[in-house]
Amino acid sequence: MSATCVTAVKTKYTQQQMITGFIEGWKQLFNELPKKEAIGVIWSQNALETGSTASMWNNNIGNVKFVPSKNPDDDNGKTYMMLSNVWEIINGQKVIFQPPNPATWFMAFPTLKDGVMFHLDFLKNHRYKSSWSAIEAGDPAQFAHLLKMQHYYTAPEADYVKAMNIYFKKFMADPTFEQVIAQYNPAPVVPAPTPDPVVVAPPPPPPPAPANNTSNIGDVISKVWSWFGNK
Repeated sequence: MSATCVTAVKTKYTQQQMITGFIEGWKQLFNELPKKEAIGVIWSQNALETGSTASMWNNNIGNVKFVPSKNPDDDNGKTYMMLSNVWEIINGQKVIFQPPNPATWFMAFPTLKDGVMFHLDFLKNHRYKSSWSAIEAGDPAQFAHLLKMQHYYTAPEADYVKAMNIYFKKFMADPTFEQVIAQYNPAPVVPAPTPDPVVVAPPPPPPPAPANNTSNIGDVISKVWSWFGNK
């Protein structure tokens, strides 16, 4: 059994959707949130390769070719597509290919998440892993150079670097990344200030009880009666 060829379908996304997809894929693969510069490099490559997804097919983030494995069983579960008018620079000349030429075969993914997860893993852990350091450093020119050294693209390196730098500068000046990442990095909850303790004054002492003059009155009455008695 081998990979399955599927119909090529355009998969266009907004900038916010792409950035969200890159952040979610990075977090799931590496268990951490990415730096803006790192996503800027990956986003810039996608923008260059697909015209900011206007020409992105089947969620293939970086226009990665499908190359059949020597053992067809190793391709079980993989899907690919064929694209028309694929061109490459060969010996300084632009050469255009049409299906079913293998030069028109590209990886295909059912969802954006699948495409992002594949692309990040593909760049970090497989043939082009030497370019990963430039992603972590947020260096689009170095990333383009390292990809060229590994024959990722056939266009002139100077053109690729120039386009990467333009897209990267645009990305870094745009606030979309900060708006999206804020959903994963909520502002710390600041506890409400503790009110000053209320000092309760002790109740005033009760007023003194009125003097008990009963005994004095009794003495006076006794004296009066004794006076009358003596009379």
